This record gives sequence, structure tokens and C-alpha cells, in this order.
Amino acid sequence: MKVLLINFKDSGGGAAIAAMRLVQALNEAGVDAILAVPEKTCSSPYVMELPRKKRNFFSKAFRWLGNYIGKILLQIYLPIADRIHFHPFRFSTTNGIFHTTNFKSECDFDVNWINSSDFDVVNLHWINDVVSTKDIAKISKPIVWTMHDSWPCCGAEHHPNVMEDDTRWQVGYYRHNKPASTHGIDLCRKVWNQKKKYLSNKDITFTAPSIWEHDVLKSSALFKDRDCYLVPNIMDYSVFYPRDSKLVRLLFGIPSDRKVIGFGAAGDMDGSKAMKGSSLLFEALRRLENPEQYFLLVFGPVGSKFKSEISIPFFSSGYVANPQILACLYSACNVFVNPSIIENFSYTCLEAMSCAVPAVAFDVGGTGCLIDHKVTGYLAAPYNPVDIVYGIEYCISHSEELSENAFMKSREEYNREETVRKYVVVYEAALKKFQGGDHGGRHA
Repeated sequence: MKVLLINFKDSGGGAAIAAMRLVQALNEAGVDAILAVPEKTCSSPYVMELPRKKRNFFSKAFRWLGNYIGKILLQIYLPIADRIHFHPFRFSTTNGIFHTTNFKSECDFDVNWINSSDFDVVNLHWINDVVSTKDIAKISKPIVWTMHDSWPCCGAEHHPNVMEDDTRWQVGYYRHNKPASTHGIDLCRKVWNQKKKYLSNKDITFTAPSIWEHDVLKSSALFKDRDCYLVPNIMDYSVFYPRDSKLVRLLFGIPSDRKVIGFGAAGDMDGSKAMKGSSLLFEALRRLENPEQYFLLVFGPVGSKFKSEISIPFFSSGYVANPQILACLYSACNVFVNPSIIENFSYTCLEAMSCAVPAVAFDVGGTGCLIDHKVTGYLAAPYNPVDIVYGIEYCISHSEELSENAFMKSREEYNREETVRKYVVVYEAALKKFQGGDHGGRHA
């Protein structure tokens, strides 16, 4: 069997990490697999760049002219609209969840290359702006779609809009049920209608890394009758394992006498509905008793707003590309906090647990699959910063027991070989169904 994986990138972000680990593990298990991305940045022999469409001079000129005229019109329209505070067509929403349209392939990807290739199965990962919705419908191979978020069955948003009780992903996106907080052109409805037009009769097999994401798909208006397999993401235990905490703190200049809280989404702080929930963490930190006993270790860069909001001493690592260094930073922590508004599969929580660090997160999305409450970490009441504080204190006061449990769960339930086996089962099932000739319909 030969498998083609497609993702937006080969590095940076949870989907890229998951796709890279999967293609490596598949090949090590004897499965011929390639990860295709718009721009290759790594040296892996299992990664290639997606072929682009072959265009003649006139096609290239017409495409360039269209883009140029579009930019000029925007440069004329936007300053005028900003000056008079009138944007009748601009899509706006208070929903802090990321939105994308995927109306076209920004990298000018050639879908005919897939159809003429010798790949048996196509495994889509995070493909926004890489393989357009219309192009997905043109793929004439068995398709497995790995859900790194809920975008496949939502509108333009990448997760259900839980902060505004928007259930359109379950019932359909119509003019009468648009949230009052959405203004201008309803991109969510337009994106959903395009998916309905091109994919409603396309047989696609899905995989979900969490029970929650599986249930989101199975209760969606678009794909509730499609096959969806529960397959977790792969963890690299040759990298993520416990280090000597005292030595790591010494190397990075982190105080040895402080209770260190890890946090990995410093850039997302604006607004109470920001998806990574950073504002809720800052509120929780302000409620800590004896704050002088704590220290915040930030996995990522920080800006001026961060520095003005933070209430306890901190160290920012900046962007960390090397996973070995990242594992060391996890090992320096007493507890890791992920205050996301919603999560499918939190790699940061699992990486922390793999380094024997208990995690605290809101009991939303797929976090309940990773964290066993008061066993491997703490599941806080959704969006309650006071409970985040209690979770931090609980994990630190029960550190020895929770650390051991977290480490053991990460090893037992996220086994690399078992995950590869499950993917092979999914690929074989999709291929068999496709060869049976029923790939144009729907399946329960």
C-alpha cells in the first residue's frame, strides 16, 4: 500500500507535528508513505513539495493581473470604509475561534497529479488553502481525512462556536440562524454551503484523535453518516521523557526554589473569547495565594501586552523548534496549564505528561481523553479561573502521585505501534470500500 499524506506545513503547529510523526512511523513500520506540503522546510526523505499546476504564459499573466487588480481595489476601498466607519461587506464576529474559507489553493496545487499517481490512499490532514474544497471533490482516490480540528464539518470556523451557543454545524447554516454577533457577509454559511455542494455526496473516511471530535463529526449536519475511526496522534517518546529538573532550571536560569507553572500560548491573549484562553490564565495567576512562590515558564515569545498583564515573574523561551529543548523545558515545570476555550487533542498536555508533569485544563473538547481528573492532572470547570488556581495548587500538592500517573498514561494509551496499526486498518478499510464501487455515496 502506498499512502499520500497532505498537510499545510512540515513543521510548526500540532497538525504538522502529528503528520510528520505519522509519516515517519508508517515508513518505519514498512508502509510506503509520503507527506506532501506546499513548501518543504525539513530534510526528511519522506517529505516532498506538492506539484503546482502547469500554466502557460497567458494563464499566468491573467492570474497575476486578477490578483493585482484585486489588491488595488482593496487599497482604494478599505481606507474609505475605515474613514467613514462603514464596512457593509466585511465579515466580523466576536467568536474568537480561527476562521478560514479554503475557497482556493493558495499554492496553486495540481489535483490531477494525485489522480494520475500510484498512491492507493490520500490522507488529508490540515489542508486549508492547500487543497480547496472543490479540489477535494475532484480527487479520484480513497480519501481519509484526519481531523486536527472541526473545520471539515463546520463553516469557516475551526471548532464549534461554544462561546455563543452556535449549533449551526449540527442543523445547517441558514440566514435565519446566524448569531447576532456575526456581521457583514456570513462567511461561515458560504463555506458550509460550498462543502455541502461539493462534498455531500463524496465518500470520505474520517479519523478523530479524541472521542469528543469523533462525536462532533457524527452529530454534524454534513458528515454524520460517514465512517469515523478513533485514532490518537503519535507521541515521540524517544524525545519526550523526564529530565533532571534541577539541572534544567540551572541551565535556563529558572529559580530552583519556585513552583514553576508551564504555559504554551503566550501570543493569544486578546479578548475573553480568544481560543487559547490566555486572558483566563492571567486572571487565574492574579488570584494565586503567595504569588512570590511561583514562576511562569512560557513556551514561546511574548509581547508588550504580555509583560504588562503578567503578575508573577516569568521566563520566555521564544519559539522552540528543537523538540529536545522543548522536552527539557517541560521537565523544569511542576505543573503545565492549558486554558484553551476548546481543544481537540492537546499535544502540549500530552507532551507535558510524557515528561511526568501533570496538566491542568478546562474540561472541554478532547481534554477529558488526555487528563484523568485528580489522577493524571486536573480538569477545571469551563472558563472558571478560580478552578484553574485550585487545579494548579492540587497538582503541586499531589505532585509525586500525579506525575507518575501522567507518565504511565502517556506510555500506555498513546502507543506508537498501536496507532500505526489503527491507521493501516483505516487505510485498508477506505481502499476496500472504494474498490467495492460504492465510493460515491454515504456510509453509516
